Amino acid sequence: MLRTAFLWIHVSCGALWIVVSLSFVLAAGATAEHERASFAARVAERFNRLNLIAIALLPLSGIANLGFVARAHHYRLPAAFVEVLGAKLALLCMMAGALAIAWSVTGALAKEQSRGAADPRVPRLLWLYGAMALLGAAALMLGVWLAGSA
Repeated sequence: MLRTAFLWIHVSCGALWIVVSLSFVLAAGATAEHERASFAARVAERFNRLNLIAIALLPLSGIANLGFVARAHHYRLPAAFVEVLGAKLALLCMMAGALAIAWSVTGALAKEQSRGAADPRVPRLLWLYGAMALLGAAALMLGVWLAGSA
């Protein structure tokens, strides 16, 4: 039961990351260009906080899941499993880095809310959130492979 709970926490955090990141891209993309900077300044900080919760819980729940899988396999994991796990770890580091950059861009936007004018940082923020969604989706797909091979 505990194993299932940790697995669902992990999957839910991954899904939250993807949904939050993609929601920002879609919402900001649908906003008129001259309103994007004020929209991003108002909303991105909240989205960053949601992604911070997800990125904090992902490694914790992942470690718990790894413990359950390792114990079930008598601590002898196949080489392919370890390689995919390493790829997931690299993706997690890239996701955290993208979130840190997005956080700094959001902070700069919030300080200089240029209402009514297009801000050159907003396209960068859209790109970052798009990359965060893609990185999360890739990690989730690798997680499905790991769950199937475990």
